[in-house]
This record gives sequence, structure tokens and C-alpha cells, in this order.
Amino acid sequence: MPTKRNRRRASAAAIAGLGLLVGGLATVTASPAEAASSVSGTVSTGGLVLNVRKAAKTASKRIGTLQEGAKVSIVCQAKGNRVTGTVRTTDLWDRLSDGGYVSDAYIKRPATKLPVCDPPKPTPSRSTEGAAGPAWVLPVPAAMNSAFRTPQRPTHNGMDLAAAKETPIRAAHSGVVMRVLCQVSIGTCDTDGGLTVSGCGWFVEIRDADGVTTRYCHMVRRPSVVPGQTVTAGDVIGQVGSSGHSTGPHLHFEVHTAFPATVENAVDPFLFLKAKGVAVK
Repeated sequence: MPTKRNRRRASAAAIAGLGLLVGGLATVTASPAEAASSVSGTVSTGGLVLNVRKAAKTASKRIGTLQEGAKVSIVCQAKGNRVTGTVRTTDLWDRLSDGGYVSDAYIKRPATKLPVCDPPKPTPSRSTEGAAGPAWVLPVPAAMNSAFRTPQRPTHNGMDLAAAKETPIRAAHSGVVMRVLCQVSIGTCDTDGGLTVSGCGWFVEIRDADGVTTRYCHMVRRPSVVPGQTVTAGDVIGQVGSSGHSTGPHLHFEVHTAFPATVENAVDPFLFLKAKGVAVK
């Protein structure tokens, strides 16, 4: 009959063997040394979804999403493109226990030194025109009637495309829907606004694989897309309206070089689209 000491040794060996089995199955995660120094973190995005990428770069393939408040286990960190998030601005990306990467800019965690892990090789960006169609399109077939930050409107951070109410608004590019919101100072977004109302009314924000974010304002009703949804250039996301700070039906369209969209990272949509091969009248 085995002694108590021998039984304890057998139990310890069984547990160690299980650990080796789990480590062997999860070949895409971290080495035993990395796993031993893993740190727990919490997703903090201000209520938005956080994309999990195949590599440490916003242009890398999205392999999953995490919700606000989700707990993650970080096994190592890699350098990638710089991201300004809700927690910090950093070029560090956290490799999770499942092998995916998230930007450390959106992770609350202890100030613990983590091992360095080499990110996968970046994938090449696709050209403006590919097999699936153009990478960028004009969101509504209309002429511009108000430009970006003119002397008359120096705080106008986009361009206005005059179009009839109910005209379909299309995603200017492929990406993930980040925000769908009603923004008005008084009243609701389901009625026409005016000069005494501030805000974008019903609006949508979409972020592409490179972090570029577009905003579509003054929609006539709640948009037909939801946060976390993936869209392709040309997909209908809503209809033209006049909600918010607006005196008539039109699309106020903005382009930002990063997410979240801010006044500081807004760029001229006319020039941006022109560089992408999209003509605006």
C-alpha cells in the first residue's frame, strides 16, 4: 500500500502533467516562462468594443472583440503602431493568453514589467482598387456645399454634402462600426434640428484597419448599423436627414487619422478622398 508521502508525490506529478498538457495544446499562446509572469488586466474603452488582432498592429486581421470591463491575461508585450486610447498613449501591444493582440492603450493593469514577445510580420496594405471593389467611395452622390475649416467656419471639422432627405448614406470605407449615437443639446434626434441645437444628431463612426475613423452626422433616424458590426465600402449605414445642428438635409462627413475622433486628428475630407482617388464636386 502506498504511503501518504507517496500519494502526495503522485498527486503533484499529476498536476504537473496536466500543466504540460495544457501548455502543449495552446501552442499559439506563450512559453511557460511568459505564462508564469502573466498579468491580469481589464478592458477600458469607454463602452466600446476592443478589437483583438492577429498581430501587434491595427492593420492586422481582427480575430475577435472584447467588451468594456472584460478581464484579460497578458503574457507578453510587443511594439506596434502607436495608439491613443482611453487609458494611455503607447506603441505597446499586449499578447493575450489565447494568442491575440490588443493595444495596451485600452487596458488597465498593474505597473508590472512583462516579457517582450516578437509580433508577427505585418501584412501589406491593400491597394485603393482591389478584387472586391474600391477601398474608398463617396458616402452620398452629392456636391460639397460647405468645406473643411473655412474662414467663415473655422471650427467646421468636416465637409457638407447636400442631399435630399432619405438619401442612402454609404460607408466610405471598410471597417468596424465604433459608435452609433444621438447627440443633441435639446429635444431628440428623431426631429429636424436647427441653429439653436448643438450636436451631430444621429451619427455613426467607423474605424478602418489603419485606425482612420470617419464620422457621418445629421441622419434622419437611428442608423441601421450597430457598434461592433463590420461594414464594407458602399454598405448603407443610414439615411440623410437634418437632426442636430442643421438647417436642412445634408451629410456632414468627417475624416480623422485615429480613434477616438478628436478635433486634433481631424483632416480635410475633400483632400483625403482626392488622395484615395475619390472625386468630390
